[in-house]
Amino acid sequence: MLLYSILFPIISILAILWFVYRYLKQKQSLITLILWTILWLFVILFSIFPRASEQFARLFGITRGLDFIIIAVFVVLFYIIFGLFNRIDRLQDEINKIVKEVAINNEISLDDEEDE
Repeated sequence: MLLYSILFPIISILAILWFVYRYLKQKQSLITLILWTILWLFVILFSIFPRASEQFARLFGITRGLDFIIIAVFVVLFYIIFGLFNRIDRLQDEINKIVKEVAINNEISLDDEEDE
């Protein structure tokens, strides 16, 4: 048995446990937990049964299993990047609101001091 067929399932199980822990601590949603668990289960499946990736590849019209895995990794990475961009946009909007509120409050405070 090759090293990756032992190492990848162990890493995958640890990753699943970490995502479950984060879900229980309410740091991520249930859908995120489910998606990541499915991803890591595929890693376990493909590392124990490498020929399974060829069968999944044929389902999507791809000739080789390795090509399927590489494409799947790109899809997951794009999903993560898209989520991060959305999170950054929301944080930027929140920062803009806070800055506007602070600026308005400071201007009001300065007007009050000038009146005295």
